[in-house]
Amino acid sequence: MFEAIKNILVSLTEEGRNESTTALPFALFLAETAGAHLTIHAASLRLKLPSAMVSRMAARLVAEENRRLAALADRLASEAEREAGLSGVSCSIEIPHLPYADLRATLISQARVHDLAIFDAQESLLMPDSGLIEATLFESGRPILIVPNDHAAVLPKRVLIAWDGSARAARAVADALPFLKAAEAVEVFTIVGEKDLSNSVPGAELAPRLAHHGIKVTVKDRPLMRGGNVSDTLRDQIGLSRADMIVMGGYVHSRLQEWVLGGLTRSMLVGSPVLVSMSH
Repeated sequence: MFEAIKNILVSLTEEGRNESTTALPFALFLAETAGAHLTIHAASLRLKLPSAMVSRMAARLVAEENRRLAALADRLASEAEREAGLSGVSCSIEIPHLPYADLRATLISQARVHDLAIFDAQESLLMPDSGLIEATLFESGRPILIVPNDHAAVLPKRVLIAWDGSARAARAVADALPFLKAAEAVEVFTIVGEKDLSNSVPGAELAPRLAHHGIKVTVKDRPLMRGGNVSDTLRDQIGLSRADMIVMGGYVHSRLQEWVLGGLTRSMLVGSPVLVSMSH
């Protein structure tokens, strides 16, 4: 079922906060299941002083912190490589220690030549990794998978597709087909009344096409929750459906030449209670 996934990228950014990772165990499990090669991108952010006109004390402190972060990333990479070896997973290691802009560009380039990029869920959009996830989603052309902090390394059994009939939703479904085929149940879910869907492909037309792949699929339409928004309604449906994965398109709005995450996309990138497979 996972013939289309043969190159997996897992992004781990060492921030020096003693972070734990669920993305790595899931990536190892998926690579083993799919017989895929795993690239472990164990990065650290190299701090830069805003000006050469700073004290020697400040320069020394920044240099010491850079050495500390680089050493922690090296250790993280070594531990990840050891775990891959114990799992029998073919892997390669990348340990970039770069300023943020260069780190962002490097990660996007890596994601473009992989079938899937996997990330840990973030506590806040203000964390450096959140910007890297956003950049990979919108600029790599490849799907991403976000793993919640308490998620076990198992395949999802019940998958919810957030369907609005758009090209982005269609792309997300196509990218997630390996997971949909492996699931026990798939629900095509549409929120009605939130926006005009009169010219969109309804979920009832998607369902039989998925069934041709041998997928057990149902269709569910419901209005917005009273007093709630799209994110609230989607989260409520995740609970009602007992879903352990959501598949959705990623959306942005252009504002003064800057990419600003849409509300639903932002909510799922940071606070989803389940696996999120997202494509743009």
